[in-house]
Amino acid sequence: MGRPRAILVAAVLVLLAAPLTASAQRLFCESRDFRRNFCPAGGAIRSAGLVQQTSRSACIQGRTWGFDNNGIWVTQGCSGEFEVRWSREPRPIPSDRQIACASQNFQERFCPSSSRITRAWLIEQRSQSACVQGRSWGFQDSGIWVASGCNGLFGVEGRGPPPGPPPVNRVTCQSRGFQQAFCAVPSIARAWVIEQRSESPCIQGDTWGFQRNGIWVDRGCGALFAYEAR
Repeated sequence: MGRPRAILVAAVLVLLAAPLTASAQRLFCESRDFRRNFCPAGGAIRSAGLVQQTSRSACIQGRTWGFDNNGIWVTQGCSGEFEVRWSREPRPIPSDRQIACASQNFQERFCPSSSRITRAWLIEQRSQSACVQGRSWGFQDSGIWVASGCNGLFGVEGRGPPPGPPPVNRVTCQSRGFQQAFCAVPSIARAWVIEQRSESPCIQGDTWGFQRNGIWVDRGCGALFAYEAR
């Protein structure tokens, strides 16, 4: 093999061995009630990997989780944090396609959109608390929700006017004598504090929370809660 050809082959091997430059982000995706769930990534994905499994059910690529060009899918109870790498970054988003949303005092907050949302992603995290999709932020067709201290700037895509607001129900729940209390309600998809009525703070995940069949409060928290039914 001549010297020029050997140099050319070596250069090709180096290029093949070098990692492709691609932006990466972490994405939390959860299969609730063992159902299939899809978590969009906001850009064209080149590769994805499981960083941390957070479910008892196994996360096995190709069986209980996987990815396509647009996001991560999970099923059969798999939930975890995934790292996705874009083959190309999303294009700059005009200001009318951006939504800033902040969870103050670790409470859940909903930020409505002026148009129907079909896809959303985190552009910039502005809080020390992590913004992890599916855990501390997410979206529905009418807006962005944040929780657990997440404060971020989000890009959204969609068309047409937003749908009407979903029906919201209300319930009052009080921790008396600083003991934990449980207030049963029909099946819950999402819940948040409308009005705190106690001197003791109501902090989601600490002194209050919800599960499928009700809201719990603890350590003196008392509040009026809103919730959406499943």
